[in-house]
Amino acid sequence: MKKNRTFVLVILSLIAGMAYLTPLIRFSFYDQMKEAMGLTDVQIGSIGAVYGVFNVACYVPSGILAEKFNTKKLLIISTLALCLVTVWYSFYPGFQILLVIHALYGIFSVGTFWSPYLSAIRHLGTEEEQGRIFGISEGLRGIGQTVVAFGCLAVMGLFASVAMGFRSLLWINAAVFFLLMLAVIFFVPDFDKEDAAAGDKKQSVPKKEKKTRGENVLLKVITSSSTWICIFVILCGYTVWNTVNGYIGTYCTRILNIPANISSTLSIVRSYIIVFAAGLTGGFFIDRFKAKGSGMMIVFLSTGVCAAGVFLTHHLIFICVGVTIILSYLVNVIKSTYWSILGDAGVPLHMTGIATGVISFIGLTPDIFVAPVISRFITWGENTGNLKAGFNLMLIWLFVWSVLGIGASFLLKRKKEKVR
Repeated sequence: MKKNRTFVLVILSLIAGMAYLTPLIRFSFYDQMKEAMGLTDVQIGSIGAVYGVFNVACYVPSGILAEKFNTKKLLIISTLALCLVTVWYSFYPGFQILLVIHALYGIFSVGTFWSPYLSAIRHLGTEEEQGRIFGISEGLRGIGQTVVAFGCLAVMGLFASVAMGFRSLLWINAAVFFLLMLAVIFFVPDFDKEDAAAGDKKQSVPKKEKKTRGENVLLKVITSSSTWICIFVILCGYTVWNTVNGYIGTYCTRILNIPANISSTLSIVRSYIIVFAAGLTGGFFIDRFKAKGSGMMIVFLSTGVCAAGVFLTHHLIFICVGVTIILSYLVNVIKSTYWSILGDAGVPLHMTGIATGVISFIGLTPDIFVAPVISRFITWGENTGNLKAGFNLMLIWLFVWSVLGIGASFLLKRKKEKVR
């Protein structure tokens, strides 16, 4: 498997990228989606909330499924299901059915996929190579998403009708899922069979972890201040990321009056290209500090300053667009590095699995509440005849969460000093 593990890594990373690119297509094509499907801002927000609820609810079941069922089969089921759901999506079935579709996206992009994907990635390298393998996978996800997103943008430009253009975009995504399913069938090895043949020596459970199995580890994690500091930091970080990634694109279209196709191009740059750059540079920046909380405080502070900058420069379009790009870079630095704080927060290595489950279950809830809140801000602005005021509330929301992030990072810094 060593010979073709790079190719397998590419396949798995592309699936991971597509599994989130398609359900979150509104991040890059918000206005086109709204026009093509005749949706309101509140309805799009509700669709996002349904996807978020099923995402969060499926984190724990995903781990259970990964332990009970064959990894390769779960990957095949996930890609096939995502292909079929996307084809259904392309028929524009109406708002109620779109809620069902995004619930299914949550089930098949997290429930049957997330833990099997992580398990498969782990099998591609030794314990000493895990950081490298996961880092490369994250970069490949960003590259794959960028290529597909720009391809979709180019195809949309071929159609005079926004409805037909958006439908073609969904067909492209469905076709990619189908090709990836075939790639899994023919090129991804059966890791479970390999483990059985090798006596599962490489993935044996460390003695320290075996010892904790008889203890109430879950209760320890829930009652630990370390866990709650991580939750606070990640909740703030994921909220600002979700807000910027989801709504800065439509802000550029509706407030700065940038054409939808240019706004989508900028959204793709913000959502995918910057992800790759932020992941590479952000880690080096945060690691420069003895206490990662210090670095996180600086990034959250810069995020708040940029939110205020967008508010103050909306009449200077070129400058404002530049500020939105910097803002996107900053929130992606936060998102790409916030899982590195576990050690500084004092989370023991042998509790990492259950701790990340609890932290994800609470810390990633912005998937549920950000879209409904921001969409209501925008709708309020429209209903009062002052759309800009609605978006200003979004910027204030962003600023407030940045300040909360500074506070959370300060607690992290203090915790590190106590541990030291």
